[in-house]
Formats: sequence, C-alpha cells, structure tokens
Amino acid sequence: MATAAFMAGSQAQVYGELGYTPVKFKATEDGDTYKSSPNAIRGIVGYEIHPNLAIEGMLAFGMGSDNLSGPGVPSGMKLEVDNAYGLFLKPKTKLNDKLEVFGRLGYANVKYKISYLGRSTNESDDSLSYGAGLSYAIASNISLNLDYVQYVKDDVSKSKGMTFGIGYKF
Repeated sequence: MATAAFMAGSQAQVYGELGYTPVKFKATEDGDTYKSSPNAIRGIVGYEIHPNLAIEGMLAFGMGSDNLSGPGVPSGMKLEVDNAYGLFLKPKTKLNDKLEVFGRLGYANVKYKISYLGRSTNESDDSLSYGAGLSYAIASNISLNLDYVQYVKDDVSKSKGMTFGIGYKF
C-alpha cells in the first residue's frame, strides 16, 4: 500500500510540455540592426523537486526560416533556428485549483542557420535565460501553457519568444 502511494506521488512529479514558439531574433553589428522571426517547436521535460520548484530541460527545433532584414542584407537571405537547448529552475505557485503562475531562470544556447543562394552558415549564441508564464489545468494531468522567455541576450544579439503549448503530468 505504501509503495502504491509513493508511485502515485512520483508520477505527478515528472511532466512534459510541447509548444509552438514564434522566435524574435535581433542582432546589432557595427551600428546596424538585423531582424528575423523564424518559428520553432519546443519541448520541455521537468521534475518537481518541491510543490513550488521544478528543474527543467528544454530542446527546440526550427520549423522553417524567415527573411533576415537589415541594412545591406540581400533579398532572399534567410534565418532559421537550427536547434536550441537549455536548463532551467522553475519557481511556481498555484493561484487557484486550475491556474498556476511560474518563472524560468537558467541557461540557453540557440544555434541559427543563415542561408543565401543555396549556401548556409551556422551561428550559435548562449547566455543567461529567463521568463515567466501561466499554466491552466484542463484535466488533472493536462494543461494549456503560455510563457514568454528571453532565450539569449548578449552584446550582439537576442532571441526571445512567446510559446503556446500543452503539458502532461506523468
């Protein structure tokens, strides 16, 4: 009986999220600003170490490219999120039985693919990453999620995005 109670408690501690993220990319080099808005699909696996704190791993992949705009950028130049990964602490609190508010603080790395005329190059950025969001339980183990995360921000570039997703507690 104690083993069954422990297993039931353990099952609620691991969760996963899958979401769609329109990414906003901006870089400044030699006083010129470059922008693009590619899309990505993001997955998160988390483990609740306390009812108000979880640790999460994040992995994302691009879902196509977007035009890269800026001074002197040839028409047809594209930017895509090749992949991204991160590790976060997630402080959280329930506002009521269904609604939870949370923050994210950690580290993220984003790898971009820049292409033009059939050629491509990869660039990678990493930094402190942070964000906040809401989770709404539509069932005891399923939630709808909305969050905003600053994935990368350094002296040259930044990538941020709002993710719309669904979560599942195992």
